[in-house]
Amino acid sequence: MAGSAITIVHSNVVNRYLSSVAFALLYYDFVLTIPMEVERYWNGGRSWTSLFFFVNRYLSVLSHIPVIVEFFGIISEVLQLYHQLIAALTQCIVAILLMLRTYALYGRSRGILYLLIGICCLGGIVSLWAIISVRTSQVVSYTDLIAATGCDLTLTTKQGYYLAAAWSSILVFDGAVFVLTLIKALQVGRTWSGSLFKIMLRDGTIYFGVLLICYLFNILTYVLAEPINKGVSTTITNVISSTLITRLMLNIRDPDLVELPHRWRSDLNLNL
Repeated sequence: MAGSAITIVHSNVVNRYLSSVAFALLYYDFVLTIPMEVERYWNGGRSWTSLFFFVNRYLSVLSHIPVIVEFFGIISEVLQLYHQLIAALTQCIVAILLMLRTYALYGRSRGILYLLIGICCLGGIVSLWAIISVRTSQVVSYTDLIAATGCDLTLTTKQGYYLAAAWSSILVFDGAVFVLTLIKALQVGRTWSGSLFKIMLRDGTIYFGVLLICYLFNILTYVLAEPINKGVSTTITNVISSTLITRLMLNIRDPDLVELPHRWRSDLNLNL
């Protein structure tokens, strides 16, 4: 009993440290970028892209309030399912923004759009199956210790595999976006340095590089970590993903960018 209590307390401390970093990053960046948001999206034209930009931005800011309660309050595990669903919904919104961006980058190619929609739907099915499987599989329970130590975030090895599969499907989708972005970058070469096209290619590469590290680390924690520590980096991964896509979309509307020649501008005319 004493050993289990110490283990849970240690895990909660690690979770709270990482979550504190994630929440500080989320809300600090939100406040920092409000002037850019007002300038580039409040006063701009309305489109599906701007709609999903706002959904991603404010869903992330507001939906993490219950997650803060989950990590820092002494409550039941009912918010664990909420946390998993919010993570899935956030990644879905991010995927839509990446699809629109890549669709624009390829001059509204329906083939590219259908390819990404197919990968995204397949990943959504895998993620939904994983979440349902986690809820129906056996849980390692330390119910008697929860009151003394806080929220019990324990997952079994089997549950860890399920959630690793869900995050792997997200990694596959982001990998497809990165490959498509890289192909376009190689096609463009050094043309129009500083242009919107170059900024989209640069930001896409940086975005994937950072997220690749986060996703791989998150997947490894679900597969290799002890039951009490599985998914310890989920919150920070989700926050970084949402924050980076916000930055990416804000940069696309940077008024200081060098404009593209008209024939390329028309290919990217999605009101990004």
